[in-house]
Amino acid sequence: MVEDSNGLRSIFLEELWNSPPRIMEPTCPIYDAPSNSDMVRHRIILSCDQVEKLKKWAGTKCKSIGLETLHLSTFVVTCSLIWVCKVKSKDPDTEVTDPKDDDSYCLTFLADCRNRSKLSVPSTYFGNCLTICHVELQKEKLVGENGILEAVSAIGGEVRGLRGDPLKGFEWIVSGRRRRELGRQSQHVMIIAGSPKLNVYETDFGWGRPKMSEILHADDAGAMCLSDCRNQERGGIEVGLALSAIQMKKFNAILDEQLGDIDIVVPHRILYTI
Repeated sequence: MVEDSNGLRSIFLEELWNSPPRIMEPTCPIYDAPSNSDMVRHRIILSCDQVEKLKKWAGTKCKSIGLETLHLSTFVVTCSLIWVCKVKSKDPDTEVTDPKDDDSYCLTFLADCRNRSKLSVPSTYFGNCLTICHVELQKEKLVGENGILEAVSAIGGEVRGLRGDPLKGFEWIVSGRRRRELGRQSQHVMIIAGSPKLNVYETDFGWGRPKMSEILHADDAGAMCLSDCRNQERGGIEVGLALSAIQMKKFNAILDEQLGDIDIVVPHRILYTI
């Protein structure tokens, strides 16, 4: 359907051929969360006005310190804000580090390639056409004075790069060597799950729209979950996280401080145990 200018077909086949056989069974047991679990879920709701104020602040501040803002979207500014707050909330006394680790942190998300001019996938195509986007920043930049701005510039640059060649570097990302590297850095990888463009709260199977949407694997994967807002105007965004009670308390304090510095009213939030 699309021209394979990067030779991905042979790379995929080689990876599949060299991969060990897998037994078609669940890789982990299914069980209820223990009653003494200290994990809590946190849901943050940013209104359209709050998001627009965050975009304006990020654009102005990036320009003043010489950082490029190639793409300022709701996705970019929201992920930047939450990513920085989560990294800052980590307890250095309990964090497991690799002696070879250079303290780089990774943000990984999927992007839809169907409407990218480079691929020209037919409008009649029915199915997934996704690429993996990968942003990597040093910890010192994320936790520094301009951490959110550094994240905005890096994530925005990755999203903007999709306009050119959305599959650029894909052969390296899916390689076995890269997966092993990410495995070693699992403590430092944050995955984005969901998207506000999926409009989950508009879903109606005959008994009304959902009151709350959850992505269950977020607890174990350490993911940031994004969706549209049920009771907000279009342009708002809902963010879900699952952290330990201690880290969540620190995360909330840091988030309030960051928003206060930007002069944004503390957003509506829901906090509950798992």
